[in-house]
Amino acid sequence: MSKREQILNTTLDLVAELGFHATSIPLIIKRSGAAAGTIYYYFKNKEELIDTLYSELKREMGAAIVQNIDAQMPFKEKFFLILKNLYNFFINNPKKFEFIEDYSNSPFVRKEIKIINQRHYQEAIDFIESGLKMGVLRDLPINLLMNIIFGNISTLVRMILLEEIEASTKLLENTIQSSWDSVKIN
Repeated sequence: MSKREQILNTTLDLVAELGFHATSIPLIIKRSGAAAGTIYYYFKNKEELIDTLYSELKREMGAAIVQNIDAQMPFKEKFFLILKNLYNFFINNPKKFEFIEDYSNSPFVRKEIKIINQRHYQEAIDFIESGLKMGVLRDLPINLLMNIIFGNISTLVRMILLEEIEASTKLLENTIQSSWDSVKIN
């Protein structure tokens, strides 16, 4: 693992443990074993470090959600696979899930950072837009559709991680079906 990766992983661990405010550069230095100069070689400040971590995680998430997608698949089958992939990424990476969710919905993330990182899951956005063009999905703004569709999976994962409900294949299928039913045209 490179020093840069070590710094990012340590930051992820600390944010998961302590939150954004309590995760300081001196603490990252101490926990990562990296010298201050090394951190500042890669990141000019804490904000840039957090933004970089967010970008790396969004890239990883974007790659995960389009795994095993075949261009020949029917639209609904792709829809279900994308959501299963997102669920699996989140459930297998709870710290990454928490970071992405918390940072995406925090006042810390700047609008331009969100826009820049949209490219990491552009394939999923293009897929949803194709559903609009084909008349398969309800005519809603794309960002609203994305939140409706992916919000159900985020809520499911959060409830599982908080042990409010027990994970099951049937529960996942029904949650995805609920997302589908809420956005498809009857």
